[in-house]
Amino acid sequence: MSASDPYRVLVVGDVHGHWNDVDARFLEAGDQDLVLFVGDLGDEDPEIVRDISELDCEIAVLLGNHDAWQSFSNKRVTRRLRESLDLLGEDHLAYAIRELPECGITLVGARPFSWGGRDLRSPEIYGELYGVGTPEDSAARIAEAVARAQHASLVVLAHNGPYGLGRNSSDIYGKDFGKSPTGDWGDRDLELALKDIRAAGRHVRVVVAGHMHDRLLHPRGAQRTRFVEHAGTAYVNPAVVPRVRQIDGEELRHFVELRLAGGQLVGCDEIWIDAAGEVRSRTTPEFRPRRG
Repeated sequence: MSASDPYRVLVVGDVHGHWNDVDARFLEAGDQDLVLFVGDLGDEDPEIVRDISELDCEIAVLLGNHDAWQSFSNKRVTRRLRESLDLLGEDHLAYAIRELPECGITLVGARPFSWGGRDLRSPEIYGELYGVGTPEDSAARIAEAVARAQHASLVVLAHNGPYGLGRNSSDIYGKDFGKSPTGDWGDRDLELALKDIRAAGRHVRVVVAGHMHDRLLHPRGAQRTRFVEHAGTAYVNPAVVPRVRQIDGEELRHFVELRLAGGQLVGCDEIWIDAAGEVRSRTTPEFRPRRG
């Protein structure tokens, strides 16, 4: 990468098992600098975690609720979840940071395994793994990680986005399921952490978080807003599910590309690739203002 080139990040939305050698070859042959995974790789499936951990390229991962499905059901950390965490090692960015000096940014990992909503769902899991029992504890852990960052500009990697970006089902992290399919389903701890981070003089340039799928359950078939700008931060939801789709009779696979330079987000595209790893579609999304 020359001094004039942006730092290229490819983002993989919620995988849910839709992963094979086409994806691996595309990433390993690519000229991107980093690949981010927002989690929900499989249903607590160490095998797909192994495939991703063995990619011959730079990655950072934040596991989702499906990646800890049995652990949350049993209220204890299972052998399979521990195996997944061991496979990823430091590439699992929970409550951790990674410096990206080429673009003047620090990458920050938020709380893993999020189900969304204002609580932690199963604090036993977080207590066992991270010593966290409340949203306030979790927010403090995120802020503590940021305090070690070398750069004032940050990109935050999460599974689910923060509370505070809208209450409609079609909002970026709005609730579209259940008996009352409306309301803000963002994470309270991430909202608190972002406030603390900004108060400390840091600049959150981008929050990358999935979990809430592009196609709504209610109203069925409607599309979610997935790119939002608010208070100087771009929010990117890459959760196109399934991420492998038949489009015009051809099987294509979804990625988001971010371009970073000088501590700023300088570009964002959605791309679809074919079985040969060729980019068949590239579109630049519109970042909408937060509603309300």
